[in-house]
Amino acid sequence: MNKTWTETGTATDKIRTCLGCRASKDKKELVRLVKSPDGVVVIDYKGRLPGRGGYVCPIESCIREAFSKKQISRVFKVSQVEGVEEFLGRLRKLALDRISSLLSLARKAGKVVDGREAVEKGITMGTINLLVFAEDLSPISFKEMKDTCLKRGIGYYTYLSKDEMGGLIGKGERGAVGIADASFSSLLGKEFERVKSLGSVGSGGGKNG
Repeated sequence: MNKTWTETGTATDKIRTCLGCRASKDKKELVRLVKSPDGVVVIDYKGRLPGRGGYVCPIESCIREAFSKKQISRVFKVSQVEGVEEFLGRLRKLALDRISSLLSLARKAGKVVDGREAVEKGITMGTINLLVFAEDLSPISFKEMKDTCLKRGIGYYTYLSKDEMGGLIGKGERGAVGIADASFSSLLGKEFERVKSLGSVGSGGGKNG
């Protein structure tokens, strides 16, 4: 596994190389793969599973490159790996599941602002760092709030239906929720960007300006 070295000769443990594009990046920017005891290559999304790992950028083109060159089979010494479409779908679902988990955690931490009036007030006061819109929000409402986000430099994405969005935060239907915390906003933004980079597979989706 590629690592960079400091001038003293000590390995920098944070740098890994993508099996697709071959770029060296901080491993937090990559997705780890690992070979399970039964010989199956699995996605170690949280990076905690034991065993020798391999890494790919969470980008559709990089993953397709890794599959086309059979890099995953070579690195893990397995004769057969699932199809690239199945792999992309599985990875995208993990990212979407992570988004749902983060939204639930943000709600429990009291960092979610919901309801049109409360969201608009939070935007005006500058306490909202990120907005998440329901996929079935009316076009007029979406445009109004999107324009406000663009004007104030607030990131925004779409995710789930109004009913599903409300369910995540223990409420009724919600057309939009605001995240009033820089850390949660950063983590959610990272996952939404991963979903976008993985292409139009699976369900759900993310979008920003």
